[in-house]
Amino acid sequence: MKAPDPLFVTYWLGYANQKMIIEELPNGIDVINLFLINLDPQKTLQHLYLTSNGMTWASILAGVRIQQNRGVKVLASIISSPNPQISWNTISDPAAFAADVYDLVVNTWRLDGIDIDPEMGGDIPNETFIEVVWQLSKYFGPRSKTGKTMSYVTYQYYADEQLLKQCNALFDYVALMGYFWDMETMINQFELYAGLVSSKKLLFGVQPGHHQATSLGEAIQLTKWQPDNGLKGGMMLFNINIDKDFHYTNGLIKMLKSRELTS
Repeated sequence: MKAPDPLFVTYWLGYANQKMIIEELPNGIDVINLFLINLDPQKTLQHLYLTSNGMTWASILAGVRIQQNRGVKVLASIISSPNPQISWNTISDPAAFAADVYDLVVNTWRLDGIDIDPEMGGDIPNETFIEVVWQLSKYFGPRSKTGKTMSYVTYQYYADEQLLKQCNALFDYVALMGYFWDMETMINQFELYAGLVSSKKLLFGVQPGHHQATSLGEAIQLTKWQPDNGLKGGMMLFNINIDKDFHYTNGLIKMLKSRELTS
């Protein structure tokens, strides 16, 4: 993907707030991640949790088309499934899986790519997971030449270090999801991950609200902050559904897209 500079990414939780339909998300967002899409041993991927609170998949895709017509990229955010249990570590045929994901996400759902959430109940990515990422990179991310995005989200360095060492070049960008970190830890973790992923491909992750949240003041400071060796990739906001009036979201977008950070 040819990323805007800098990038603003948000996660939209279709099950969390039925009044916040995807087509009404504010201007200035570059990427919307549909959260969450589960791995499925029979169907490859399924969206039952995303639609579990009454919103239909057809209505979600209708909103997706509106955002895509505005130039926004919309990705499937994919995570392991507890029932039936399947994880990134247990995919039996990575090559077939990757081809099926492309067919479903791009040809059927007409989305713009995938976001990989590696959370697996404490399990660390194994060689199967790494092979899955390599196979997916044939269809998504900068190596694929398809124009379809592949991103990765992380907050456990010890768990993701080996995968990122081998696969960081396969992702368009990597976002940090330590929403519960204080600001000093946020910066320290950014600098740690920057040793694996270039700063220009690395995004801070923040969340509004009260649970595991980042205050707007700290989020603005993180938006302004830049590493010593250049520029960061941008900002990621989890659970935009919490931000009912978009005050938090618009504050970050205004700062991120200001001349101060883009010139």
